[in-house]
Amino acid sequence: MNTLNAQRQTPKAIRTLLGVLFVALSWVGAQSPAEITKQVQANLEKSPWEATVSGKAQMPDGSSQDIEFRLQVLPGKEQLARVEFKKPGSLEGNFVVISDKEVWNYLFLTNQLIIQPRAKANIQGLGVNLSSLGDFEQIGEQVSLKLLGEEKTPEGAAWKLSGVPKDKTQSYASMEIVVLKADPRPLSLVLKDSGGKTLAELSFKDFKRVSLSAKQLKKYPADAEVVRK
Repeated sequence: MNTLNAQRQTPKAIRTLLGVLFVALSWVGAQSPAEITKQVQANLEKSPWEATVSGKAQMPDGSSQDIEFRLQVLPGKEQLARVEFKKPGSLEGNFVVISDKEVWNYLFLTNQLIIQPRAKANIQGLGVNLSSLGDFEQIGEQVSLKLLGEEKTPEGAAWKLSGVPKDKTQSYASMEIVVLKADPRPLSLVLKDSGGKTLAELSFKDFKRVSLSAKQLKKYPADAEVVRK
């Protein structure tokens, strides 16, 4: 009798186990790199925002220097980002405006605004291309990402992603991004070359939602010389 009952209960137990496995697999699937990048992009597109980005980055001469700048992003139809440099001293006073089509580099020392197509532009004064900052969707399109796991940060639990650029002409060979889970947004970014040397190691701090307009982000000195390349 006990044996018969056990045989009758087995299918139910199997169904329960399969149900648990299905839920578990569904949860894992939801944490794929593609899903994470979608969550981040959706969160960052809610409203304009800004953050202080600091760390180290490679200069054109190959040296690594402390870097700090304010990153302001206006999401939506225009998708604008503005980078205002505070460090290093050689870049202080410079700013960059990044749109979906162009990159504007303002050079304080020469009072020039250099405008280039985004496809071939770089942020002048840096030895690594950071023109995708603020556009997480483009990062997801440009880099083949994989999920390394989770880690604890001062701001809470976070995902750690890594990947390599699909376009081998990029100025870096690999990327690591740490993304906050509770409020999906980047906390840090590391770029390395093919030899494993760190090209940029940046932290995003003081993230906040702000009121921004395209006019504000595109503002530059009226007497600046505008050069198109």
